[in-house]
Amino acid sequence: METSATQPESQEDVPAKIGKYVIINKIGKGSTSTVYLSHDPYYRRDVAIKVYGIVEHSDTSRARVFRKMFYNEAHMVGMLQHPNIMPIYDAGQVDGKYYVVTEYIQGARTLAAYCRPDNLLRVDDIVEIICKCAKALHYSHGRGVIHRDIKPSNIMLTINNDVRIIDFGIAICADAEHSTIEGMAGSPSYMSPEQVQFEPLTQVSDIYSLGSVMYELLTGFRPFRAEKLSGILDQIVHKVPPSIHMYRDDLPAELEQVILESMQKDPSKRCPSGNVMAATLISVYRDLRAQYSSAENQHH
Repeated sequence: METSATQPESQEDVPAKIGKYVIINKIGKGSTSTVYLSHDPYYRRDVAIKVYGIVEHSDTSRARVFRKMFYNEAHMVGMLQHPNIMPIYDAGQVDGKYYVVTEYIQGARTLAAYCRPDNLLRVDDIVEIICKCAKALHYSHGRGVIHRDIKPSNIMLTINNDVRIIDFGIAICADAEHSTIEGMAGSPSYMSPEQVQFEPLTQVSDIYSLGSVMYELLTGFRPFRAEKLSGILDQIVHKVPPSIHMYRDDLPAELEQVILESMQKDPSKRCPSGNVMAATLISVYRDLRAQYSSAENQHH
């Protein structure tokens, strides 16, 4: 059961420290991880610490392999410096569990809040957000880092409406026998066909997932819906999502085209990079801004 942020935590639930970091309070808990607001006494700054519920394997050789993978991944992600990627400051291990230390942004919220038909963002804002994400992914892909778990809850908006992609790759371990794939434990709705079939992932796997996120932000509905998980997985592999114009008729045709190109079943036929996706979105954004400006001028 997830703990409400408003419920007081008992002292047993919240450790006093994790490594050198002083824990202030618990700020989030999911199926596979817990997030704490913490203080870094060395740099004198508040940070967020995500502790993963992955207990070290009892087989020492396998534990060693996992540990190496974790730190390699953390190092690669830690090298990423992009304004739309949440920076990783540190990574470590305590009591056999792994943790990652990131920037803490007060008042930030994830895109999951804007995936309901009655609480959608403006279309031009959505296009701008996805464009920034596409550019950030292009940057990370150029440095050999695939996110693997792009979904609304992994994209944050700051109080200044800037964008941060979070959870870059750390939540995924290729050795599924002694780890949890966070994306599958949460929602598979944004996974590419190759991901749900456990095939190798590439940069265009992230592009597919970003297209799925854009679909939901524009319509308030996920591209594929079914009562059972098996039904969703089958649709991801075999079905084309319903047109976004089924849900609303005020969306530019170019956005439908971007979604179709990013969500192609065959990775080789998919939009090839984040920059290609962003270039189309920039053009759409300019047209939308011109329309809004014209409408505002007529209103006045």
